Amino acid sequence: MAYLALSVEDVIINKWQLTEGILQIGRASTSDIQINDAAVSSQHARLITEQDPHIEGQLVTYLQDVGSTNGTELNGIKVTQEKLKHDDVITIGFNQFQLIDKPSNSLDETAIIIG
Repeated sequence: MAYLALSVEDVIINKWQLTEGILQIGRASTSDIQINDAAVSSQHARLITEQDPHIEGQLVTYLQDVGSTNGTELNGIKVTQEKLKHDDVITIGFNQFQLIDKPSNSLDETAIIIG
């Protein structure tokens, strides 16, 4: 199961499991992930997790900036919307999050051809 980890100096201090739906990130008290940081907009970004259209039973997560003042970075690059993968680093204000989505070791390797 995938989750988003908030880390400080390489120590995970909080994590959120990514299930189907939307997680709002921002300074507002109504945010699912509230960040008390002046560099963060009240409604800064969101994570959208939904069924993968290509792989049955798998989820895919997208990062979407929702018009924040200072922007949202993915692996050091400002983005508006991007699909996330394991080990991606999201920077919002002075906060760094990492997507943890390790593939299961119990599954055989499978090639999926999308045509």
